[in-house]
Formats: sequence, C-alpha cells, structure tokens
Amino acid sequence: MQKKKWMPFLLLLPALAIMFFLMIFPVFWNITISLNDVKTTNINDVWPFVGLQNWVKIFQDEYFLQSLKVTLFFVLGSVFFQIFIGFLIARILIERVWGTKFFRVLFMLPWLLSATIVGFSWQWMYNDYFGLINGMLMRLGMQPVNWISDPNMALISLLIANIWFGTPFSILFQESSLLTIDRSLYEAAKIDGANPLQSFFNITLPLLTPFLGINLILTSMWSVNLFDLQLVLTGGGPLMSTTTASLYMYKQGFEQGNLSIGATIGLVLLIINLIVSFLYLRALRGEEA
Repeated sequence: MQKKKWMPFLLLLPALAIMFFLMIFPVFWNITISLNDVKTTNINDVWPFVGLQNWVKIFQDEYFLQSLKVTLFFVLGSVFFQIFIGFLIARILIERVWGTKFFRVLFMLPWLLSATIVGFSWQWMYNDYFGLINGMLMRLGMQPVNWISDPNMALISLLIANIWFGTPFSILFQESSLLTIDRSLYEAAKIDGANPLQSFFNITLPLLTPFLGINLILTSMWSVNLFDLQLVLTGGGPLMSTTTASLYMYKQGFEQGNLSIGATIGLVLLIINLIVSFLYLRALRGEEA
C-alpha cells in the first residue's frame, strides 16, 4: 500500500529532473551571472562580484530603454492583430463551407517555417530594388517604399512579418476553442430574437474569454522573446528602430561578449512574462468569483 502511494511521485521524477535542468537551473544560473562581472574574456577566470550594478547599468542605458519602447509597440501590435485576425479566420473556418480544409492547411503554412526562413523571405519581399512588394507597386505606377531601410517604416514592416508568422497559431487555437461552444446556445438566442452581434457579446465572447487569455499570454511571451526574426530581417536597424529587448540581449551577450548584461536583460524579460501571466490569472480568478 505504501509503495502504491509513492509510485506516482517516482514516475514523475524523470520529468521533474528534466524540467529542473532545462528550465529552473538556467534561471538560477542567469541570476548568478547577473550578479557578477562576466565577459567572454574572463569566463574561465574568477568572476568579480558586482551585486546589483548590472541591474542599475541596464536601466541607465538609453539603448536598453529604447529597446523596451520598441518591444512594447512590437508586442502590443503583434498580440492585437494576431488574435483579432486569428478570430476572424477561425470564425470562417468553423462554418464548414467549401474549401475550408484547403484554406486551413494554407493558413498553417507560415507556422511550419522557422523564424530565420520567415526573416529571409520577408527581406526579399521588402527589398528596395527587386523586392516582390515594390515590384507590384511600380507595376501599378506607384513609388517604391523603403520598407526596412527607412527608420519610420522598419518597425511597421517587422510587425507585419511577425503578424503573418504568428497568426496561424491563433487561428488553430481559436478554431478549436470556438468548436467547444454548444451550437444550441446560438439557436436558442436566435429564437429569442438575438441578432448576430448580441449573440457574439452574450455567448461567444464570455465563453471564449479564458481561451483568448491563454492565447494572449502565449502570443505575448513569444513576441517578447522573439529575436531571430528581427536579427535576420533588419538586424535591429536602421538606427536601432527595430531593436527589441530580446535582440539587444542577444547583441550584448553574444556580439559584444558582455554576458552579465545579457543575462540581466534576460531576467528582465522573464519578469515581464511572469507579470503578464500573473495579471491574466488574477483577472480570470476575479471573473470566476
């Protein structure tokens, strides 16, 4: 009897060990690095302890603060449009009209690609001289646009590429969420005289809110942590107009060899992700109460 009682915990041990070494241990290791002065030049030496100096340094760094502003715009834009467009397409797909299977596969294609491939693809389409988009504009008699070489356009162009890249997940997630809603609720509402707009606000939205929240958290985290799309598409330029905090972390840690600053920025991004998750879970509990 005692053996059976402990058996589930014993079976969980391998998974917990993997989780510890892949998730928990790196966090504590990053904390250790952030409290010391660690560079690629002294990584094999004794690390000088600096306490919270790295934390003070990044919040006095105007480039890091600028990257946070870029990240805020990038994440808010990505989350809003990915969820909004994802919902509209998912709503169409659940109607089971002709061609939905084909379009479902078509909409999923961007999600199957890596961010690096997506970055190179959009870089080609955005090219000032032989890009697909400017080629189409010139055929229509319009002037070409400096999509990624103009600081005023680069962030918008990056946002469009990320929306295209991330929307398939929202489509898949929200389609499966919409299918959980009992269709008889809509039929009853229609009998009671409710129009489609009333049905949406009184049936669809309340029942979909928990799923939308999960979609929001995951999309926010991916957008905050994404750096390879920016690295390939714009390199963070021009004039750091597309340098998000995650890309700035990469550049500090791996290009400039300042591992302590990179680790500290990574912890800031982790805290941002935890705050977003906490706020959503608190709001969800408040609604349930």
